[in-house]
Amino acid sequence: MVNNVWSILKRNLLGVILLAVALVLAYGLRQPLSLFPAMVDWKTIYTLSGLLLVTTGIKESGLFSLFAHRIARRIDNERFLALFLIFLAAALSMFLTNDIALFIVIPLTLTLQQILEDDYTKIIIFEAIAVNVGSSLTPIGNPQNIYLWHQWGICFPYFVKEMAPLVFVMSIWLLVMIFLCFPSKKIAVANNHNNGVDRRLFIISVILLVAFVTSIELGYEKYFLPIILLVMLITRKRIFLKCDWGLIFLFIVIFIDLDLIRRLKAVNHLLAMLDFSNTHTLFLSGALFSQVISNVPSAILLAHNSINFKIIAYGANIGGNGLLIGSFANLIALRFSKRTHDYLSFHAYSLPYFIITLISSYCLLI
Repeated sequence: MVNNVWSILKRNLLGVILLAVALVLAYGLRQPLSLFPAMVDWKTIYTLSGLLLVTTGIKESGLFSLFAHRIARRIDNERFLALFLIFLAAALSMFLTNDIALFIVIPLTLTLQQILEDDYTKIIIFEAIAVNVGSSLTPIGNPQNIYLWHQWGICFPYFVKEMAPLVFVMSIWLLVMIFLCFPSKKIAVANNHNNGVDRRLFIISVILLVAFVTSIELGYEKYFLPIILLVMLITRKRIFLKCDWGLIFLFIVIFIDLDLIRRLKAVNHLLAMLDFSNTHTLFLSGALFSQVISNVPSAILLAHNSINFKIIAYGANIGGNGLLIGSFANLIALRFSKRTHDYLSFHAYSLPYFIITLISSYCLLI
């Protein structure tokens, strides 16, 4: 029993630490705990919960194993495999949002890791970077873009046109880092065993995924989530045990922490000192604030202080990389890893990429 509790706490150590931070902040700001639920963006929680269920269903169906075997037989070079998976993640994120893209691509990558008997944590890290890049292009690619898109009613093609220069710069540097960080070496299939596909579970999960993504686009995700829960309970109860519910707990606590941080006098004093009418200040604020409070709250905060949606989007999208908190997509990606030191590995690649793209974008585009 003690070992099980310790295992759960160790797996969710970051969430426990952030909960302790929330309690300390609430005490210092004299905010009652009864306000905590109002601080959570429940729309995001509903979305993540639904995605977690349906993508776990797809993973458990064995489809990823089948697809991974076919990829492994066709791509025998590590660099080309990395390019394929990383840019697949970037492409999917343009239209399915960055978190959905990760829920699809990372389980596939982990299956390939088992088949090829190699460590592909580095590829997963770059997939997190890639979805932050790809999702920047379209107004439906990530939460901050969706917010800015609706805030000013910008037409879809115009939004893409404005974001294209930024995504081009970020993509070039992503390509450079892939060539620098992944060797062009041969890989061979070490595990030819294929467990087969649970076709019924796969069909149910795919139908639910398509329907749920549609409900997200229409704004009805909280009404469709109970349907997913009911279907999974009736058809495959084991999916609930397979889901990483600690990820949902982590996001709930993060929302509470971010709300409390925004209430700090020091934060409000800093905002009052900055001149957001200055393009350079606005851009750097978006990128750097994202490193502290994440890019979605950063974009919302700056939208209340400026009407320059393009520069706000540039800063927030650049700021998705760098520190782990920069984007919720980073947290999702790292949750798939069971090793604590992978958080250090993430920053070894993400921070240099953030600095390079920040400087390049500032010099070339701002």
